Amino acid sequence: MKIILISSHRRSGTHLLIDSLRANIEDSIFPNHRELPADFNLGTLFSKDEKIFDTFKLLIKNNSTVIIKSHLLPDECNIKNPKDKFETFIKEIYNSSKKLYIYRDGKDTLVSLYRFLKPSIPFSEFLRQKNDHIVKEIRLEKKFDINRILYWSYHVNQWKLDKSVKNISFSDLNSDFESTLCNVLQFLHCPIIEPLHKPQIPKNKLLHGLRKKLNHYGIGSLPESSSVRPNKGNANLGIQYFNDDSDSEFYINNTNINAVQ
Repeated sequence: MKIILISSHRRSGTHLLIDSLRANIEDSIFPNHRELPADFNLGTLFSKDEKIFDTFKLLIKNNSTVIIKSHLLPDECNIKNPKDKFETFIKEIYNSSKKLYIYRDGKDTLVSLYRFLKPSIPFSEFLRQKNDHIVKEIRLEKKFDINRILYWSYHVNQWKLDKSVKNISFSDLNSDFESTLCNVLQFLHCPIIEPLHKPQIPKNKLLHGLRKKLNHYGIGSLPESSSVRPNKGNANLGIQYFNDDSDSEFYINNTNINAVQ
């Protein structure tokens, strides 16, 4: 049994990497079960739900390769002092898995998150909001949570510090798929079975959602795209939104390495 932990900041191309591995590693699964939330990820275990815990452990036990998604920080996975079996299990997965981290251009990531969340505030205000992705069970608000740009920068830099992690650029995976995926498969010690298949964005999103929902209840197979709300993953999204000099300056100031220390 092999566990592959795919971590990322939200909206960084996570599901493109997940689905690329699903399509090119035999007998690999991405958990989608009626006893698990629709967008199950490692952080879901912080809900401390017994049914979710038991279902997930059984899926890991009964499958040869399990791909797990996470948007947590490294310290939120590699918990220093686990308080219960749930936190202990999260730490075990982190330590025993092959770890991948996919990152995307910061401006594109933040624009994609804004469009995904659809908040009723201007983009400029959204950037300056506090980070809302905090595991309150194990940490308090920190300096890097003060705005969304600073949190994104901190997230990427913290994962890059972990030498056991293979870092993957979303841009490389999207534009140079075969070479990038071969490199990832070699890191995972998985055979490269040609031709490699690049998963496609579903043309009919309504049908895609229905198929995903049916699979959640054990009917049919998981669609080629496992994303909750798939989009085209366009590059240069930031150009459309970062057209205010103050926002661009705010971005530069908060992605400076000294700002996140």
